[in-house]
Amino acid sequence: MAELGQETVEFSTLVSRTAEESYLSLKELVDKSRSSEQSDSEKKINLLKFLVKTQQRMLRLNVLAKWCQQVPLIQYCQQLASTLSNHDMCFTQAADSLFFMHEGLQQARAPIYDVPSSIEVLLTGNYQRLPKCIEDVGIQSTLTEDQQKPALKKLDTLVRSKLLEVTLPKDISEVKVSDGTVMLRVEGEFKVLVTLGYRGHLTMWRILHLELLVGEKSGLVKLEELRKHALGDDLERRMAASENPFIILYSVLHELCVALVMDTLIRQVQSLRQGRWKDAIRFELVSDASVGQSGSAASMQMSQDGETDTAGLRTPGLKIIYWLDFDRISSTSDTGSCPFIKIEPGPDLQIKCLHSSFVIDPATGKEAEISLDQSCIDAEKLLLRAICCNRYTRLLEIYKELAKNSQICRVAGDIVLQCHADESDVHSKKKDSKSDARQCEGQEVLRVRAYGSSFFTLGINIRFPFFMCK
Repeated sequence: MAELGQETVEFSTLVSRTAEESYLSLKELVDKSRSSEQSDSEKKINLLKFLVKTQQRMLRLNVLAKWCQQVPLIQYCQQLASTLSNHDMCFTQAADSLFFMHEGLQQARAPIYDVPSSIEVLLTGNYQRLPKCIEDVGIQSTLTEDQQKPALKKLDTLVRSKLLEVTLPKDISEVKVSDGTVMLRVEGEFKVLVTLGYRGHLTMWRILHLELLVGEKSGLVKLEELRKHALGDDLERRMAASENPFIILYSVLHELCVALVMDTLIRQVQSLRQGRWKDAIRFELVSDASVGQSGSAASMQMSQDGETDTAGLRTPGLKIIYWLDFDRISSTSDTGSCPFIKIEPGPDLQIKCLHSSFVIDPATGKEAEISLDQSCIDAEKLLLRAICCNRYTRLLEIYKELAKNSQICRVAGDIVLQCHADESDVHSKKKDSKSDARQCEGQEVLRVRAYGSSFFTLGINIRFPFFMCK
């Protein structure tokens, strides 16, 4: 009974209430007959009404008692109805799934293999059922040179028309179509050779060759063949299922290259930290959880042996801090005043290099642009570049202050700010960009005339922010 409704009572309680109400009604009728002056006919009518009402109540109670005996049967029927409804829903879903699976089965069906002929060729090395006229025809397995040219020309036209139907990422620096293939190149990241014909479909792209252009002094990063094939297969499947296949291709490979670049930088900085730059620099991994929304970043301090907890980080940034004694000699008491370079992927997943303060490039006299050559990653060269620009900026500030003093700067040439960019041509510097960056160390100096042809030479230590006067 409790399962049939939200508000239920026991059958025994219902019988008790019915008997109690009948007794109270009879008692009320008797008391009313004694107290009021009623005729015999009115008393008989009231008694008759009581009997009829009580009879109907008892009949309903009797019917309810008989119905309660059939409750298990009703519950069983309800369970059967619910089961049949579930079966109907399952059959409907199965019919819908089979309907939509029909097109997939056309591509997933297995070919019909000619097993007897295969066994014959495997065991005897010959096939007796081939028509002898094939020997007279002499079918060639490859096209001749005269046949290849129109075929490749037609394939080039098909590839070019297909390229017009898709969206190419703006970061792709070179697109070249030749011999029925498309070469896509992103400088410092990857180069891919693709063509049409994935799984026999001339509307889908397949990858012929994949090469990563991320590297360091020892050479470009090389992927294992198994990993390269697995990456190519995964890219082909994603491109086949996407309306913008080259967007998928670029996003996957770009994210891989960003991770490789940051891993290489972290490894190189760890090596510098344990080598000749020990006690001169330190570094931190930077996790910016709110890229593009706020400038706050959660930094995690690396331990001395280079260990860190990178749980939850996908592509962490890197902060290289140099001149560790800068906060001691500076006027501020802020322990975080040491200059640093921050290298991290931006909101567009492009790696950006930012200096903590404004620095000037000695070669141009403008704000220095610190960039990373992803094809030849060199963390020490990047660090030296930032230090040289910072030294030049600080010496330039001193130069401007001294130039205002008429007792020190009397004629032109009394104060000279020299750097490596002043002693060599800018074009020769560009040609020698691959040379060791350590050749530029110690070249930023400020020369102040003492007397005659004698000069005081003021420089800044490259490892520590101390002035050196000669």
